Formats: sequence, C-alpha cells, structure tokens
Amino acid sequence: MNYKIDELAKQVGGSLRLTSLLISRARQLIRKSTPLVETKSDDAVYIAFLELAQGKIKLNDENVLLQVPDSKKAEKQLENPEKSK
Repeated sequence: MNYKIDELAKQVGGSLRLTSLLISRARQLIRKSTPLVETKSDDAVYIAFLELAQGKIKLNDENVLLQVPDSKKAEKQLENPEKSK
C-alpha cells in the first residue's frame, strides 16, 4: 500500500490535525487498545497510520478521535482502551 501523507493531511483538515490524530491513536494503542487493522507490526504510529489510511479512524470537528462505525465492540475499545484489557 502506498499512501501519500499530503493526501491524508488534506483528508483530515491539515498536517497539524493529522499529527494530532496519529499521536492520539498511537497513545491508545500503546495503552493496549485493540488495533482496527490487521498487521504484523507492533509499531503504534504505523498502526495508527494504517487505520487512518484505511478509513478506520477520523477526527470530528472538535478534534476528538472517532472510530468509523464498523463494530460496537471496537468502538467501545477505542473510547475506553483501559477497559478492553
């Protein structure tokens, strides 16, 4: 898969929002939130990047990280990574 960072930045509203989204999601993954994509990598930033590129996560207008509705379980884990352990 080949993703252009500039295109993803446009998709989320700019490079600062892109950075914010990736950092927020990477922190959740480090705290053991379940990844929303399949990968052999354990790099939290890489996983967050893949999730964004595949449309699994986004920021809302208030810069709050959201999981694109796919399953209720994954949504709960994204909101409360501590409870999914």
